[in-house]
Amino acid sequence: MIYVSFATKNTPYEEVIGKYLIPSFKRWNLRYDIDYIEDRGSWAKNISYKPIFINKMLRKHKEPIVSLDADASIEQFPELFGRFSADINVGAHYLDWKSWYGKGNRKELLGGTLYFNYSTKVLNMVKKWINIQKNKPAMPQRVLEYVLKENPDINVYELPLSYCYIKTRPGNKQPLVLLNPIILHHQLSRKYKRRK
Repeated sequence: MIYVSFATKNTPYEEVIGKYLIPSFKRWNLRYDIDYIEDRGSWAKNISYKPIFINKMLRKHKEPIVSLDADASIEQFPELFGRFSADINVGAHYLDWKSWYGKGNRKELLGGTLYFNYSTKVLNMVKKWINIQKNKPAMPQRVLEYVLKENPDINVYELPLSYCYIKTRPGNKQPLVLLNPIILHHQLSRKYKRRK
């Protein structure tokens, strides 16, 4: 298994990934591969690269990958991924709005921490993700959530919140669920995504 991420060149994310994610890979002695991409002109266009990136990394390494956002940090050794059985295709956390925001009755797939097994089935699913992302641009995790619903043969493992823990709620409010996270997301996109 290899941990992967990408950052845009000549943007604050190049510094962010060097400050948060890369040191935590080294701290826990995890194999990793970082892709530095050209800035596509906006935060939305840059993040839409994610399914292409996932496809690239699966085909390059030919083994399971864990994709993390550039502003993540690994706070404790992520042992859960090493226990996954071969029949798990995708791992993702579905945020429970009731427990997180105190309202609503839905679960939303988060894209900050994602596991993908290496198989023909997963590669075909990612190809669908790329095509839909290209034709109907939206947040990549929303498109992935749709693709997974449309492909019930994909075995999805629901990661615990501690593997995709967000430091704050919108407006810098404290989370309603306080945890000692395994993987922490610092949500620096809230600061940088409107820079252009």
